[in-house]
Amino acid sequence: MAFDFDRKDRTAFDLSGKVVVVVGAGQSPGPGMGNGRAISILAARHGAEIVAADVNVASARETVDLIRAEGGRAYAVPADVAKKEDCQRIFDTAMRTSGRVDGMVYSVATNPPFDSETNSMTVENFNYGINVNMLGCYYCNLFAAGCMEKNDGDTTGSIVNISSIASVKNELGLNIGIMPYALGKAGLNQITELTAVQFAEAGIRANTLMLGPIDSALANRETQSLFGVDADEAAARHSEVVKLRMGRATVWESAYAALYLLADESRFMTGQQIRLDGGATLVR
Repeated sequence: MAFDFDRKDRTAFDLSGKVVVVVGAGQSPGPGMGNGRAISILAARHGAEIVAADVNVASARETVDLIRAEGGRAYAVPADVAKKEDCQRIFDTAMRTSGRVDGMVYSVATNPPFDSETNSMTVENFNYGINVNMLGCYYCNLFAAGCMEKNDGDTTGSIVNISSIASVKNELGLNIGIMPYALGKAGLNQITELTAVQFAEAGIRANTLMLGPIDSALANRETQSLFGVDADEAAARHSEVVKLRMGRATVWESAYAALYLLADESRFMTGQQIRLDGGATLVR
């Protein structure tokens, strides 16, 4: 396929005709917006049909309604990514309804409940956290790639896995509350590289978008839980680690980074960990 990147009137980041599955397209409780919802809306604005998957299907439908209100195309799929069969159903539904999958964004995360006083967590909660943060990513990568292999062209699909600098920064020490999240995201980083190697010859790309202090609904709520602080203190703690003077990023900046990775403009990039962190990991 020839790309007209040099054309003066070319539309940048055009996803027209593409079907993008966003796993975690719903909205975490609390004020603000989540990365998955912002990515879904922005990709739809650039022409993609969105398959909005989330364990909270009512929230996914809210995302769909926002997209449709702007004239975009989207539909919701309920899925608990801790379950292999739910991950499979996402892509079976996409293929049955849309006929193809061109992009997949895994924007899912959880910090399971824990006892901060005793620094303890039940085995069930720990395992659930690993299943959501890591194992679900494995299955969604595998099933998404299986769909993308059916596409024509020299670039047949793009997978974007949302990670976190918690996978490489260790300031919290042996805090059981962050472990399923941090360990899961570290595993997600590796899953991305393995996916990129395995499916490169099929024209499928896989990259990690590693987020730092983003002003998202999930980040704000989970920081309050982990540290036992209020909303203002949680925001201050996030801003402390940013090296650039503009402070925390918005979910829209995450969405534009994901848009680049989904679009043909990034066709020569795969297996990379892109850090959108305001310089927070310049010094580890």
